[in-house]
Amino acid sequence: MTDLLPRLFVLLLVCASVSTSPMLYKLNPEEKYEADLVPVSSTVIPLTVLEVSYGAGGKPSEEYKAAYLRKLRKQVLQRTEKGQDVGVGVGEDDEDVLITVKSQKLEKAKVKAVRATQAD
Repeated sequence: MTDLLPRLFVLLLVCASVSTSPMLYKLNPEEKYEADLVPVSSTVIPLTVLEVSYGAGGKPSEEYKAAYLRKLRKQVLQRTEKGQDVGVGVGEDDEDVLITVKSQKLEKAKVKAVRATQAD
């Protein structure tokens, strides 16, 4: 117990000395004093640098190729149904359409529905 008392006293003195530092104030343009907060330290979190570009990713995957071919087939079928001339390539409106996993699943569901109606 006698050994604990000096340690407790030193801890109390350290805590008291830390909290007794004066607060600095500065006069703002509106003639009011406000606390002058000085940053003590800052933490910088490094972020990875991502490059976003078109066509720099190498070869497209087989899944992407299959999805793109399904999309082209669908467009050809739609054009033939409408009686339009079937040309090679994608229309001007569809050049920059992003094919995602969600759109692929939706496309599969539409193709299944078309096949079911054609079988009837």
